[in-house]
Amino acid sequence: MKEAVTRLLAEGGRSFWSLAGRWEYRLKDLVDALNEMHEQGEVSVRNGTIELRGGEKLRRLKEHTCRCCRGRGIEVRNTSLLRRFRQVLRDRPHTTAEYFQGNMDAESVVARVFLMDARDGLAGRRVCMVGDDDYLSLALGLTHLPERIYVLEIDERIGEFIERCARRYGMEIEFLHYSVEDPLPRELRRRCHIFSTEPLETLSGFLSFFARGAGTLAGRGCSGYVGLTNLECSLSKWKRIQEEMLRMGFVITEVRRRFSSYPMEYPEDDVYLEQVVNSLNFRVKPNRKGVWYFSHLFRVEAVEQPSPSPAPDERAEVRLFDPGDDMTYPNSGRR
Repeated sequence: MKEAVTRLLAEGGRSFWSLAGRWEYRLKDLVDALNEMHEQGEVSVRNGTIELRGGEKLRRLKEHTCRCCRGRGIEVRNTSLLRRFRQVLRDRPHTTAEYFQGNMDAESVVARVFLMDARDGLAGRRVCMVGDDDYLSLALGLTHLPERIYVLEIDERIGEFIERCARRYGMEIEFLHYSVEDPLPRELRRRCHIFSTEPLETLSGFLSFFARGAGTLAGRGCSGYVGLTNLECSLSKWKRIQEEMLRMGFVITEVRRRFSSYPMEYPEDDVYLEQVVNSLNFRVKPNRKGVWYFSHLFRVEAVEQPSPSPAPDERAEVRLFDPGDDMTYPNSGRR
């Protein structure tokens, strides 16, 4: 991991948050590597900038990520859908640590809508959200393309806000108060063409959210859109997740890296920032302006009738923490 840090610092000093935004492994691995390198005098920290000390710096090419789409492959700035979606979101409920929530920015949500339409076509489709604290249902609803949008969400504040907006803007959205630990509602089993979820990233949490989405799909050729990070998931966990997706009857058609951005913009987000800052052995100020937390977007497609596990009629057991992986969840240090 120290070599990965050295590569990121090859062009010069960076803030901790800049490093975190480009990090390809668990956030815990970055913190551990930096703490060790700082203790051993391999990096210095001055005015919030981390720099290599001594030794030969690694040579590498400069970064050339597209500045317009920021590597997503989809440009959404200055679109009417983005403007309207931002207007709708002005009165949305704040996130709460009780449900491990974090809102992706409006551009990320609208980019997902455009990708879903490009890859699957939204017109006449039935779409299910397994959790929707990002309000993707509202962005989809503003297009008036899907036949019906279902929202399975445990936070009733979110459900009430979505229902209020649906009535105001004439959207075909139905909210169901739901926990993924419960069996899937019968009326949604094999009902939809597309599902989308940003799951809890414990292994049991991810697979439960994914299985509930898979259980809503009508059959072969249906698709899902799922967010997953490196920051909270080891590559070993990625391997397990991908194996389970295949077992459930899906193939991964694409992974869009850093597709979704999560700004820490609410006071409630301070609990996540404090977890990170307090884990370092040198002083770092919390970053409440720049974006450093990203998730990657998987598109999966059913190549056979999905076989979700747990099955739609079974309860799921969801663990809130995976020891060693979680760092930005409240009280993650007290397991």
